[in-house]
Parts: sequence; C-alpha cells; structure tokens
Amino acid sequence: MTGLFLLETTNYKPLSEILHNILTFIYFLAHQSGVWIIKVIQAVFPSAAFLDNLADPLGFLVILTVFMLLVGVDVTRKIVWIVVCAAWILLFIRILMIIFKIG
Repeated sequence: MTGLFLLETTNYKPLSEILHNILTFIYFLAHQSGVWIIKVIQAVFPSAAFLDNLADPLGFLVILTVFMLLVGVDVTRKIVWIVVCAAWILLFIRILMIIFKIG
C-alpha cells in the first residue's frame, strides 16, 4: 500500500523572528555593498579618508535602486525615482567633499 505520510511539527518560528532574519540579511547585503563601493572609490582616490558610517546609507541606496529597477508602479515609481536620484546626488556630493577635503 502506498501512502503519503505527513509529519506534524510544532516548532513554528514566530513571525517576528522570521522578519528579524530577513531584515538582518538585507542589512548585511546593504553593508557589504556599501563597503565594496567605498573600497572601489578608495582604490581610485587613495588619499580620501572615508567615514565608516557612509557605507550603510550607500548600501541601502544601492538596494533601493535595484529594487526600483525590478518593481514598478507608474504613479509612485516616478515620485520614488525623484527621491532615489536626489539621494544619489547628495551621496555623490558627500563623496566629492571627502575626496577634495572640503568641509
């Protein structure tokens, strides 16, 4: 006789733990991509001393940009693209200020 046996488990993770693991992974990706971008910039401009806290916003902006490229809703997409472009411009200005030691 062939049959399908289902194993019952009572070890369910709470939703908050699953959400914590997902957000931790997203933070890890953002931090690593930000550190990588800063290392690339430092390879081009070795005299620039970057702050460590610049890696996280840069990485989250990379993740947000990739997400915006993959997902699109017409009305909100235009508004969010304006915010993303403004953030890239502000981060670019901050990087230039670090490179040229202004401020």
